[in-house]
Amino acid sequence: MKKGIIMVFFLLTLTACGNDSAQKTPEEASRTVAIGSESVEVPEDPERIVTDFYAGELLTVGANVVGAGSIAFDNPFLEEELSEVEDIGEPPNVEKILELDPDLILVMYDENLEQLEQIAPTVHIPYNTATNVEDMTEMFGAIVGAEEEAQAFLNDYHNHAEEAREEIEDYVPADATFGLYEITNDNELYVFGENFGRGGQVLYDALDLEAPDIIENEVMEEEDVLMLSQEVVPEYAADYMFLTSYDPENQHHAKDQIEESSVWQGLDAVQNGRYRLNDFDTFYPYDPISVYHQIDLFVDIIREMEAEG
Repeated sequence: MKKGIIMVFFLLTLTACGNDSAQKTPEEASRTVAIGSESVEVPEDPERIVTDFYAGELLTVGANVVGAGSIAFDNPFLEEELSEVEDIGEPPNVEKILELDPDLILVMYDENLEQLEQIAPTVHIPYNTATNVEDMTEMFGAIVGAEEEAQAFLNDYHNHAEEAREEIEDYVPADATFGLYEITNDNELYVFGENFGRGGQVLYDALDLEAPDIIENEVMEEEDVLMLSQEVVPEYAADYMFLTSYDPENQHHAKDQIEESSVWQGLDAVQNGRYRLNDFDTFYPYDPISVYHQIDLFVDIIREMEAEG
């Protein structure tokens, strides 16, 4: 372990010295872009990008991602795009990133920032810097100089969402409400709003569906996620309910317990066939590519519910 740390330090030192000797060359032209309320300098035309979390966002605008955090490889919508991308681990392995020779590093988490900055220009983009598909796509398009690609994706996305809304119009009652919930392996139950993955961007943005008033007031207007006791679930219940089960060990005992409980079985959504268990890996991601494909999945589920009803 010590040998590995010494080697990384040695390589970073060499890299830093090399960067110092080559500073301000014409090849290192940069641009200033807005990331949230900050102005950040990025390379003019990045060609080898490494990220801990934002693989989907970068692939949305056609960026060349050479390394991504492990979580990206659980995303079924990115499987083909990531076939030649290196898994940098979680947390990211600095030595592996160095070997990839990136010219831009984008991270959500701020661990090892100083080490990463010695390898290549590094931009810290905290969670929720952009909170919808439009802002996220435009931000990453600006970062990598792919504004045209970003706009092309958004045009397609908006057309896709409009077609989906028309497709479910005859299936969903005008006053119907939709809710997103998650049970963890620690038996913790959560309800989510629009910007916490699990399909929130699809239901409440792309499909323009409504949440119950209590979720809008206590979740969406606050932290966008709220832990519930199982006893109060009926107060936060929706006409259509979707549950994900987070369990790294893939046992899902907590999920089984809540589904079998009298509280859950007594919910109108459950009794009327308007409850579904959604796969965690499929519905957790909220990058634009994933949201685009989740639209189709939700449309199919809603139509299936109504056909069975």
